[in-house]
Amino acid sequence: MYDHISFHTEDQPSLSDVQAALHMGYYYAWAVSQNLHSAAAEALPLFGALRHGEISGAEFVVRQLNGGIDETCFNELGNRFTQYYYADDDEGYGHFMDDYFVTLGLQTEAEFYRQTWQPAHQKQLNAVFQAAFDKWKSSLKS
Repeated sequence: MYDHISFHTEDQPSLSDVQAALHMGYYYAWAVSQNLHSAAAEALPLFGALRHGEISGAEFVVRQLNGGIDETCFNELGNRFTQYYYADDDEGYGHFMDDYFVTLGLQTEAEFYRQTWQPAHQKQLNAVFQAAFDKWKSSLKS
């Protein structure tokens, strides 16, 4: 399990599931746009709505992925990148969380949990996630 809403609602009981999944949703929506998702995820009923921007990534994570992202959500390349970028042995998050905070201008955990889904944020984060992916991919041995 890379991330789950329960990791966030435990200390923030008033947090809605969608808010707890917001950061996961931004990441997963980008991953889908890059075809890093699994065939199993693509077979889910709301996948087309996510791909076409009719629902947010956070809504998809909550309604279709049982509130979390794990290895079953991604294809092989998607998992390799997510293990590098999103997961971290010490804190549970890798460069992803640093990039997320910097890109959205967040300073505190409270600000992190007060965010709402905005198309402009998805666009900003997509560029950052893509740059990280491209850098990582170029570092791989051929």
